[in-house]
Amino acid sequence: MKNVLIIGFGPHAKRIYFPILNQWGQEWGAKLVYGVDLKSQQQTIETYLQAQNSKLPFFYIDEDEKLYDELHPNVEKRLDKIVEEYSIDGVVISTEPLVHMPYAVWALKKDLHILMDKPISTKFNVSTDLNKAQELKTDYDQLAKLYFDKKKNNKSLSFTLMAQRRYHPAFNKIKELINEVKLKTNCPVTSVQSFHTDGQWRFPTEIVEQIYHPYCQGYGKCSHSGYHTIDIIPWLIEAGETEEKHFDNVDIFTNFLRPLDFLKQFNLDDYRKLFKDFDKYNKYTEAEYESLMGDYGEIDAFCSFSFKSQDKILTLASDNLVHNGFAQRNWITAEGRDLYKGNGRVRHESHYIEQGPFQAISFISYQGKEVDPENKIGIYDVSGEYHLDIHVFRNQKMFPEWKNYTKYSMQDLAENHLDGYSRGHQEDARRKCIQEFTEGMYGKTRERSNYSSSLEDHKKGVYITSGIYESAIRRRANDNPVVNIKF
Repeated sequence: MKNVLIIGFGPHAKRIYFPILNQWGQEWGAKLVYGVDLKSQQQTIETYLQAQNSKLPFFYIDEDEKLYDELHPNVEKRLDKIVEEYSIDGVVISTEPLVHMPYAVWALKKDLHILMDKPISTKFNVSTDLNKAQELKTDYDQLAKLYFDKKKNNKSLSFTLMAQRRYHPAFNKIKELINEVKLKTNCPVTSVQSFHTDGQWRFPTEIVEQIYHPYCQGYGKCSHSGYHTIDIIPWLIEAGETEEKHFDNVDIFTNFLRPLDFLKQFNLDDYRKLFKDFDKYNKYTEAEYESLMGDYGEIDAFCSFSFKSQDKILTLASDNLVHNGFAQRNWITAEGRDLYKGNGRVRHESHYIEQGPFQAISFISYQGKEVDPENKIGIYDVSGEYHLDIHVFRNQKMFPEWKNYTKYSMQDLAENHLDGYSRGHQEDARRKCIQEFTEGMYGKTRERSNYSSSLEDHKKGVYITSGIYESAIRRRANDNPVVNIKF
């Protein structure tokens, strides 16, 4: 049995890592044996574990021992002791992304297999500080070098990033369709239009004070859920590449909508008209918001890409990332609400992929209400929890053996990774990622090509994220906003 340590036990860990490892870990040969989080979270965690009838032991870090660039010596010493006493083989890093790096570096130095949440790293004020934006690339390079050095003596060592769309049957189907047309026509992916919204309505005081997926620490959507589509666009493009047609650099142009823009769209008086108790919960004046929010992170990000081979464009792409989107919230305070998937959050996602005159692929997944595990009616229909359709159009005049139109629904693609009913098809994909991590600890997936989301495959996503931030920062300073990233 391989023993797993989990670092960070917030909403995502409670929703994904703990229940999946608790239910299927024994079957896979992996056991969650210890947890780490902040002292301030002790009561919440112990209440949760009691409800789950779990006695998982925890190490709670004092607030004065919480560092960001490196681990506090006392914390590192205690972690070393846990690894030794509990014979730890692997670690799940599910902390806020500001501290991903120090935990990942520590785990690699201890030769531990790693499963880490996205993004690989972010920084305070990465949305407004050019040096911080460029540090994302430095972080990746440092981590990749340490990982490769460690693998020289431990070839089975694995480092997996929780980028679940890479495990999702719909995205793998799209990649398969792109590859089919490439083999027949030698045509790459020529354009991609992606859109993702979390459907969150965050009220002004919450923007200032909410630390879960925050803006107040100087980062936002691109370091939250935005990384998923930033990663998946080049991943899909790769399916259409050939030896002579592959991108080696990308031009990036970005527009950010920031909290002060959001407050202009819908101001305090607008809130007062809709919520009679608004001033009971609102803590700041417009002038105070103006003073506080100047350097906050991005709420929405609209990004334009030109993927190029030297100076020639192969693929034009856009990635429109939205927090400020359609939601199902009508309450005044988020206190006591599930901030991960609740509080009125509703997800919409779409991708439209063109392969020249030969193929167009439309992916749409639209929810209409909050996820409800008790509701099993119409979950595959538009607005349902499991809604996902792929529409494929092909040039049948050119190739008569092709169908001019084919539709795939989530029901056609479901691989039934989870027994019974799970809360959303993305969670099925997350489960597959966790299973791959556990198999990696046994050396079952030794070769790089056998991993769907290994650290070394995320250089493009990290570098593009860095370029997105750099472009937005340059635009804010009235400098040239077009950033070129070379691979």
